[in-house]
Amino acid sequence: MNTFRYRKRSAVEATLLTIVMMCVRGQTEVALDDCEVFITVAQGGRCRVTVKMSIRYGAPVMEVCRQLQQHIAEEIAAMTPYVAEAVDIVVKRLVMPEKNA
Repeated sequence: MNTFRYRKRSAVEATLLTIVMMCVRGQTEVALDDCEVFITVAQGGRCRVTVKMSIRYGAPVMEVCRQLQQHIAEEIAAMTPYVAEAVDIVVKRLVMPEKNA
């Protein structure tokens, strides 16, 4: 995950990022080396999450995205006092499986 920031991440953002990445790592269809996460924390215990990722070719894209959205929202609600008002999943590309030599 390569994301450049110009300010230090807050403890809340770091915690939410950790939760989101735990959820993403649980999806075998996601190419982890091409994943970006953006989190916006709002007043009133709300947050917005955007995950930009690549999915392995042949995976059911819509189902993977729906499951990931639901899983992220549920985990944030269960582990923090925050509510994810939106979890946006952006599929950047499909990744072809590696061929064994």
